[in-house]
Amino acid sequence: MLFIMLTAFAPAASEIAVIVNNENTVDKLTPGEVKLYWLRKIKKRWPDINKNIKPADRKSKCSEQDTFYESVLGMSANDVETYFTQKQYENAEKPQDKFSSDDSIIDFVAGEPGAIGFVNVSSLSAAAKSKVKVVLIVK
Repeated sequence: MLFIMLTAFAPAASEIAVIVNNENTVDKLTPGEVKLYWLRKIKKRWPDINKNIKPADRKSKCSEQDTFYESVLGMSANDVETYFTQKQYENAEKPQDKFSSDDSIIDFVAGEPGAIGFVNVSSLSAAAKSKVKVVLIVK
């Protein structure tokens, strides 16, 4: 009975927002499109703005990263690290930029026209929303 009570109060997965720079002409993306852009699988540059795609990630494991990796990428943290290491080795591609907080991801995306990142929806204050564009909400 105690086990049932503890699982009933387990924290829910984070609701995250996938964000891009305001200069990006993209307004909405599907989870599949986010995966292709964030991993730079098909294109290395954003169409229309012709800027390098710069994925933003968290430095350390957190619920937002877990939600993004599982729900959008369909990959484990180890799979993501292996993927970027392999891309760097094969093609000299720069790995994803890593940040310690949602605020630093928002600032990076706001300052880099080609950036794409993910943050907790609760981190998107009115000021943050004026600096970046939300293209997908993931629950």
